[in-house]
Amino acid sequence: MNSPFHSLRWRLQAWHGLILGVAVLALCGTVYRLATYDRYHRIDRDLIGSERLLIRSLFRDLQAGANRDTPPSPEQMLERLRQRQLSLPEDITTHFSGTEPGYRYFVLRDSDGSVLLQSPNAPADRPSFVPNDPALGEGIRTDGRFREARRGSPDGFSSIVGRDITPEEEQLVRFKWSLSVSGIGVWLLGLLGGWWLAGRAIKPIARISATATRIAAGNLDERISTAGTASELDQLSHVLNETFDRLNAAFERQRRFTADAAHELRTPVTILLNETQRILKRERSGEEYRQSAATCQETAQRMRRLTETLLLLARQEAADNRAQHAPDDLARIAADTLAQLATLATAHRIEEHAKLDPAPCRIDAGAIGILVTNLVANAIQHHHPTGGHVWVTTGRDGNHAVLTVRDDGPGIPADDLPSIFERFHRADAARTGGGNHTGLGLAIAKAIADNHRGTITVASEPGRGTTFTVRLPAT
Repeated sequence: MNSPFHSLRWRLQAWHGLILGVAVLALCGTVYRLATYDRYHRIDRDLIGSERLLIRSLFRDLQAGANRDTPPSPEQMLERLRQRQLSLPEDITTHFSGTEPGYRYFVLRDSDGSVLLQSPNAPADRPSFVPNDPALGEGIRTDGRFREARRGSPDGFSSIVGRDITPEEEQLVRFKWSLSVSGIGVWLLGLLGGWWLAGRAIKPIARISATATRIAAGNLDERISTAGTASELDQLSHVLNETFDRLNAAFERQRRFTADAAHELRTPVTILLNETQRILKRERSGEEYRQSAATCQETAQRMRRLTETLLLLARQEAADNRAQHAPDDLARIAADTLAQLATLATAHRIEEHAKLDPAPCRIDAGAIGILVTNLVANAIQHHHPTGGHVWVTTGRDGNHAVLTVRDDGPGIPADDLPSIFERFHRADAARTGGGNHTGLGLAIAKAIADNHRGTITVASEPGRGTTFTVRLPAT
C-alpha cells in the first residue's frame, strides 16, 4: 500500500509550505529590519538634536562673559572649559538628567582624556576614544544599551552625547515576537488554504483516474466529463477521451472482424465438412472424387478471398497510413485501373468512357487503386446483362481532387442507399454459397476514403444509373 505522503496532494502541499515559509520569513525579516532602521534613525536624530542643544548652550554661556562684538571661537570655549568657567542653564541640565529608561547624558574630555564637563547621570564606564579616527570610535555608535554620538576636534577635544535605548530595544523585542507569531499564523493559514486548493486542483485528476479505471475494467463506452473550459485538465480529458474513442473503435473493429469472419466462413466450412463426410461414407468413383475435390477447392478459394478481403478492410479501418502517402495524380491511377478492367468490361458488354483531368493529391497509391477498382468493378458487375456504359472522370474542385464513377445501369433502390457502404449489405448470395462477391467492396472503398481524410458519396435512381463521387484533399 502506497504511503499517503507520496501522493501528489502531499507533494504540492510540501512545496507550497516551503515556498510560503520562505516568503513569510523574508517578509517578516524585511519588516523587522525596516522597523529597526526607523527606530535607530529616530534615536540618531534625537542624539544630534541633543548634541546641538549642548554646544549652543556652551557658546551662549561663553558669549555672555566675552565681548559681544566678537563671536567666541572653539579655542576660547575649550580654554574656558579647562578653567571650569562655563556652566549650563537649568533647562539643559534638566535635559541631561535622571536615570530612568531613555535618559540622556554627555561627557566632554580634553586631549589627555581628562573630563572637562559631564552630566551628573553620565555612566562611569563610558570609554574615551581617539578623535578624528572613525575606526577607533568616532561617529554614532551603539555600545551595549547606549547609543552615542562621538565627536572630536583636531586639537584633541572630544565629546560624547548619548542616551539609554533600553525602551526601544524592549519595543523591538516585543515587535519581533509579535511579528514571529503573526508570521507563523499567516503560514499556518496559508497551509490550510494550500491544502484546500491542492484538493480542488487534484479533484479532477481523481475523477479522471476513476473514470479511466472503470474504462480499463471493461466499460469502454464511458467517457471523462469535462467542464467546458480551456484549462489544462480539460485539454487532458479531451485527449484521453479521443484515445478511449480510438481504443473503443479498435476493439469494435476487432469484434466486428471476428463476428464477420465467423459468420461468413460458417457457410464454406459447412460445405467442406458436408462434402468430405459425404465422400467418405462409401467408396466413390474417380469422377465423383474429382467433383468433390473441385467443390472443396472452389469453397477454399472463396474462403481465401473472403479472408483476404476482411484483412484488407481491417487494415484500412485500423490505422492512419499518412506515413505512406506521397504526391500522386488521381487521373493516373484511374487510367491504370480502367486498363486493368478493360477485359472485365468487355466480358459484360460495358463501354468505358474516361475524362481524366489532372487531380494531384497526397495519397497511398496502392490503397486508392483498390478504391477505384472496387467502384469501377461494382459499376461493371451490377449493370444490365445486355451491357451499357460506365463514365470515369477526374479533376480538381477547389481544395479537393475529385473522382466520379457513373453508370447507366439499373440503379440502387432508395431504401438501400443509407446502408450501401455497410459490410455484406449486398452479400445475400454469398451468404448462401452462391456467387463470388463478398459484399465488402464498397465498405473497403469507404474505409480507404476515410483513411485519406476524404469522403465518398452515392447518388442513384432506379432505372437511371448510379454515381459515386470521391473527394480527397488536393496538394
